[in-house]
Amino acid sequence: MGVAYASSDQRGVDARFSSLQIASNQFINLPAAVGAARQNRDTLILTPGLRYGLSLNTEIYTRLSGVISDTRTADLAGERHRFTKKLNDAWLGINHRFSDDGDTPAFLGFLEIAFAENAALSGNDWSYGRSGLLGFTTYRTTDPIVLSLTSGYRYSRERTTSVGSVDPGDLLFLTPSVAFAVNNEVTLTAGFQWQWRQREVVDSVKTGINTTSSKIELGMGYAWSKQLTLQFNTRSDVTGDSGVQASLIAIYKILPSKDKFVSQRRKEVGME
Repeated sequence: MGVAYASSDQRGVDARFSSLQIASNQFINLPAAVGAARQNRDTLILTPGLRYGLSLNTEIYTRLSGVISDTRTADLAGERHRFTKKLNDAWLGINHRFSDDGDTPAFLGFLEIAFAENAALSGNDWSYGRSGLLGFTTYRTTDPIVLSLTSGYRYSRERTTSVGSVDPGDLLFLTPSVAFAVNNEVTLTAGFQWQWRQREVVDSVKTGINTTSSKIELGMGYAWSKQLTLQFNTRSDVTGDSGVQASLIAIYKILPSKDKFVSQRRKEVGME
């Protein structure tokens, strides 16, 4: 379960969608008021999800995103205010650990497909199977320091909306980070993220420009118990439109029985 808050301030808005980050490798697209001279928005994002381990190295997962936003817009027509609540998107994904941290750094890959996305400013305007994300995470542990790198590419296809056909543009991100284990319960993290976003295509016409942006990330992880872990992260824009994001993710593990875990492990190493 995740809860994220984002505050953004944009000037000269010329894109129909803005991208918000809800986790290290998870993003959502939110419609924007095109043509606004200035747009200031507060957004609360609720993201319940479920993960299931197929093996010690592979798991599948799904998540939903619900959005509550308060948007203030100023343009030639004057000032406007809009408050919206909506279900934003639903994703299905898989991740796999290809190697452990040993002779070489650990390497994990992930793949996600958006089976439903809502392109409406408010209400519903659904498209299906039009976005996907492919990426990886690699890390090296030098106790008590963990150095990691996460990168991914989000591909978006054209979708038909109530205002015409829109391709929100692809997204590439690169996030190097460092984690410091203070003790067996608390871990502090810091990182830097670089993003490249492709310009949109509206009714087969390219609009705007390709953009790059960067963020500073700070966070903390807390192992509440063997089953419950809390992760708090903040992200602040360094370049690009100004804004800040803060998220809290609670991960609750349903642990298998000892006998089931031992049996599964024996099968994976070929002992059964």
